[in-house]
Amino acid sequence: MKKATLIFVILLQLAMLTPLSAQQKAVNLLDSARVYYEKKDFKKSFEFYEVYHANPTQGTNNLDTYFAAVTACHAGNIERAKFYLKWSASIGYDMPDYKKYEMDEASACMKDLPEWQSYIKVFKLKSDSLVAMLTKTTNELNDTTNRINNTILLNDTYWKNIASKSSAHQLTNKIKHFNEYPVTKKDNFWTLYNIKVNDTLTVPFLVHIPKNYNAKKRRSLYVYLHGAVVNRPKFANPAYIPTSLEATVMTKGMQQEAFIIYPFGRKDFAWLYQQQAFETILQEISHVKSLYNIDDNKVYIGGHSNGGSGAFWFAVNKPSTFSAFFGLNYYPKVYSSNTSLRNLRNNTPFYGISGSEDRAFPISTVNAIYNYGTNNGSNWKNFTKKGDHGLPFSNRDSINFIFDTLATKIRDPFPKKIEWETDNVKNGRNAWLEILELDTLTEKENWHTLLNPTITQNGKSAFIDFNKNKSGAVKASVEGNTIKIESSRVKRIKLYISEDMFDLNQQIKIVINSKDYINLKLSADKNVILEEFLKTKDRAFIVANKIEFTIK
Repeated sequence: MKKATLIFVILLQLAMLTPLSAQQKAVNLLDSARVYYEKKDFKKSFEFYEVYHANPTQGTNNLDTYFAAVTACHAGNIERAKFYLKWSASIGYDMPDYKKYEMDEASACMKDLPEWQSYIKVFKLKSDSLVAMLTKTTNELNDTTNRINNTILLNDTYWKNIASKSSAHQLTNKIKHFNEYPVTKKDNFWTLYNIKVNDTLTVPFLVHIPKNYNAKKRRSLYVYLHGAVVNRPKFANPAYIPTSLEATVMTKGMQQEAFIIYPFGRKDFAWLYQQQAFETILQEISHVKSLYNIDDNKVYIGGHSNGGSGAFWFAVNKPSTFSAFFGLNYYPKVYSSNTSLRNLRNNTPFYGISGSEDRAFPISTVNAIYNYGTNNGSNWKNFTKKGDHGLPFSNRDSINFIFDTLATKIRDPFPKKIEWETDNVKNGRNAWLEILELDTLTEKENWHTLLNPTITQNGKSAFIDFNKNKSGAVKASVEGNTIKIESSRVKRIKLYISEDMFDLNQQIKIVINSKDYINLKLSADKNVILEEFLKTKDRAFIVANKIEFTIK
C-alpha cells in the first residue's frame, strides 16, 4: 500500500470514530510521533505527524511543528519541512534557550534553507528578549522592599502576652477589631512568597497586591488554581505567570481591587490527589491574612481545568474559609476520595462555566453530574458558553460575569443548618461542626443515601461511583442555644462555639438523634480563642470554646 493511500485510510478510520475515541486516537498519534522521534526513526515519526496534522481542529504547538519539520526533512520532503517551519514560527517561540534548536544535530539537513535562516534569526531575537524579560520579572518578584514581610500577626509571643493580660472578652475584641497592618510602598504588582511544607519541600506562591490598596480597608481575596497539574514534573517558573494567559483570567478580580493568590502545583503536589497540597493552600491564605487586610467573609477559590476540579474539592471537603467557589472548564469530581454531593447542599455556592465544545471535559458529562447534583439540593450553578477547553483564554469577556456574581457573595461564618459527610476525618469540618471519628461498621441511617450520578454516552447509561469508601454523615441545626444533631456512622464530634452564635450566659443544650444528650454552661476560654485564631487568622469567626463528645 502506498503512503498516501495509508494516510487516507487512517484518516477515514478517524472520521468514523466517536468524538471520545477520535480524541484518544489523536493523542496516540502524537505520542507515537514523539516516540519515533526520540528513537531517531524520523521517517516513521513523519508519517504520524502528517496524519495528526491532517486534522487542523486538533491543535498543535510550536514544539511539535518543529519536530514535524525535522522529520519531513529527513524523509526527503523539503516542501513539508518548509511548511512546518513556517507553521512553528507563526505559533510562536516560547522556549528561552534557542541554542537547543540552533545546535540540534537533527535539524542539520534544514540549515541551508532560507526558511531555516529566517526561523532561527527570529527565534534568537525573541529568545534573547524573553530571557531579558524573565530576568527582569524574576528580580521584581523577588524584591521584598515593596511588599509586607512581617507583622505582629506572625508573632505568637506577642499574642500570648496580650492574652495573659486580657480577659477573654478583651482578647476577642482585640482580634475582631485588629487593624494594625503595615503600609506597602507601592500597589498593583505581583510578588513571590514561599511556604515551607516540610524539611524537604518549600512551595512558591504568587500574590498580587491590588491597585489602591489601603492597609486600613479590608479587601476581598481570590485564590486561582492553574490547570495542567496532572503531568507537570515541576513547579512553573514564576516569572512566566504575571503575563501568562492563566493570570489574565483574573483580570476582572484585579479590577475589583481584590488580592490574588496564585499557588503552584505539580504532579506530585497538586490539587487532585495530594491532601498536603490542599492544606498548603489554606496555609498560604492564612499567611496572606497575616500580612494584609483581608475580608474574611469575602474569600473565593477557583481555577481552570484541573484547577477548577481543585476548587470543587474545597467545596466538597473544606468550605469553611470560603465565600464561594468557581470552576472554569472543569470536571466536577473529587479524585482522592468520595465526591460527597451532599456537602454542596450547604450555604456556600459553587459556580461553573463549561465550554460547549470542550473535548477534555465534555459538556454532556459535566451537565449530567450538575443536573443530578442540583436535583439533589446542591447549591450549584453551571453555565455553558460557546468555546473549547481554552474558553477563559480565548474569550475572557464571556466568563467575566462570574466575578461580578462572586463579589456579591458574603460568607456566613455561623450557618444555622449544616449537612456534612466525609470518608476522611481530615476533612471532617464545616464551619462550627467537625466529624472526628467514623463508625463505618454500623448501618447507615435511611436518610444517609448514596448520591451517584448517571452518565449517558453513545446511547448507554451508567452511574459514576462517587462513594467508593464508606462514609459518615451528620445533619445539624441551631435554634437559640439548642443544637440538634442527627448522625449516621459517626462516633465522635467536635463543636466550635462562638459568642456570636450562642449566649454563653445561658446553658447550651445538645440533642443527638432525637435524644437529650447534655446541657452545659460554657465560658469563653482565652487559650482556645488564641489557638484557633493563630491557625486561621480569621477575625470574623472567633472560637470561644470547643465541645467534644462521643455518640453512643
